Amino acid sequence: MVSNNVLAGLVAVVLVLSVVSIGSTMSLIGGTSSATGMAIGTAQVSVPAKVAISLPVNAIDFGNMDVNDANDTIDTSPAPFQVQNDGSVSVNITVGADDMWTGTGATNPSVYYKFACGAGEVACGSGSVTSLTNMPATGSPIKAIANLGHTNAADQVELDIGVTVPSDEPAGSKSSTVTFTASQA
Repeated sequence: MVSNNVLAGLVAVVLVLSVVSIGSTMSLIGGTSSATGMAIGTAQVSVPAKVAISLPVNAIDFGNMDVNDANDTIDTSPAPFQVQNDGSVSVNITVGADDMWTGTGATNPSVYYKFACGAGEVACGSGSVTSLTNMPATGSPIKAIANLGHTNAADQVELDIGVTVPSDEPAGSKSSTVTFTASQA
């Protein structure tokens, strides 16, 4: 049987070895002050440029019009296109369209089919086309909207359309596809 004195001696030896072991470990990692100090790290992320637009209002219906009638969306009746920047950078937007009319001299660009950048959430950027201008053909688009921002409070403008029915336009339903193309500003 082991006496209480021997047990007490063994416990004392184990305690001494534990304290020496902890002290040695702390000195290997730079002393006790760095074990409880503050460490600083760095996190890094890279966000690529994203060019993306949408058309919350993507159709305009002028209804029935007679020869020589004119109408536009400037008065919001009908409502103009709404162009929204959904990307992460400011964008420039070009427009071009298929011919709407078949009358003499009415193919794009002509005085019978026009466009202009109009204020939406924000005013049109410097360099935008802000007065009604002849609509270019799809194959020859021009910059209509300049430097449209990407923050939610400033990422939407209107694109107004103006039409006049040519005097020799045959009866029937007329339509045109307008193509919007965005690039980083």
